[in-house]
Amino acid sequence: MLRLLEFQQEKIECQRKLIARLKKAWSSRERRVVAWRPNSVEMPIYHNGQYWFSWFSPKRKDKTPRYWTPFGEYRKSGALHIAVEINVPTTTNKKTAKGFFARDMETGAVYLMHDGGVGGGHEGVGKTEFLRWSDLEVLPVVDSQGETRLGIVVAPVDSRTTADHVSHFVQKVIDFKRSVRNGEVGSVTRSERRTYEDYFDEFAGKKRRQRIAEMEYISRHGDIVRALRDWRQRHAKSDGRIVKNAYVDLGIEIRGALKEIYEVKTNRDRQTLYSAIGQILVHDHSRDGTCQRFVVLPNGWIPQDVRQAFARSNISVLHFNLKGDKVRILTQ
Repeated sequence: MLRLLEFQQEKIECQRKLIARLKKAWSSRERRVVAWRPNSVEMPIYHNGQYWFSWFSPKRKDKTPRYWTPFGEYRKSGALHIAVEINVPTTTNKKTAKGFFARDMETGAVYLMHDGGVGGGHEGVGKTEFLRWSDLEVLPVVDSQGETRLGIVVAPVDSRTTADHVSHFVQKVIDFKRSVRNGEVGSVTRSERRTYEDYFDEFAGKKRRQRIAEMEYISRHGDIVRALRDWRQRHAKSDGRIVKNAYVDLGIEIRGALKEIYEVKTNRDRQTLYSAIGQILVHDHSRDGTCQRFVVLPNGWIPQDVRQAFARSNISVLHFNLKGDKVRILTQ
C-alpha cells in the first residue's frame, strides 16, 4: 500500500533528496530562456545533454505554496520548452498540484508521483488522453483521512536510478505530445473518457465515510456468508449439501459434484470484481458446465463492461445490504 506524505517537513526532506539526485546525474548547469505560453524567462537549469530541469522553492506570497520543478528536452540553442511539471505542494495537500510523494508501507521507500495531468496547449493533450496512450499503471495512494488519489510512480526519491526513472517519464510525455501534434493519437471517444472517469471515481471518490462503510462490510463478511446460507436454504430448489472452504465462500454439492458456487465480496472496486471472476472460474471444477455461478456484492452500481464479463462467464449477481445487525440478500 502507498501512503501519501502529508507533513511539510517530510516533503521538504524528500524534495531535497530528489533534487540532489537529479543534480548529481544532470550535472551541467546553464542559464537559459525557458518559454511557455504566453511567457518566457531566463533561469538556471541543469541538464545531461538530453533532458533539462530546474526547480524553485515556493514564495511566501504564493496562494498554494509548492515546489515548481519543470522538465523538458534539452537543445543547445534557442529557447527551451517545458514538457511536464512535477510540482509538489508544501503546506497543503491539494490535488491541484500534479506531483506528490508517497511511501510504500511495506518497504519504506518513498516515490515521486504524478497524477497524469499533462498540459501543453494542443487539442488532444490531457490527462485521459495521456493515460490511455502511455499505458502507465495508475496506483491508489491513501492519506490519513482515508481518502485516495491516483498517481503514476515516476521515480524513487533517493536511489541511484532516480534520474533514469525521471528521464523515462519525461520522454514518455515528450513522445505523447509529439504523437498528438503529428496526428498519430486518435481522439478519446465519449465511452472511453467515461471509462477512465469511472475508474478514477472508484478510487479517488472514496471518502472517509465510504471507507468506514467498506470496513464494516469486511468485518461482517462472516455474517454475510451466514445470511447467504440461510437465504439459499429458504430458496432451495434441490437437495444438496452446503460446503465451504478457504477458497469457496459457499457452495452446493450434490453427489460429490459442485453444483453451485458463491463468492462474497465486500466492495465493488474493479480489482475486486476482477478477482471475483477469477476466483469463481478457478474453483468451479465442473467439466459439464452445470455448476451455477454467483457473485454476491454490496447493493449498488456495477460498471457495464464488468456486467458483460459476468454474463459471458455465466456468473449471476446477488446483492446484499446491511441494516443494523441484519443482513439482507437481494436478488435484483
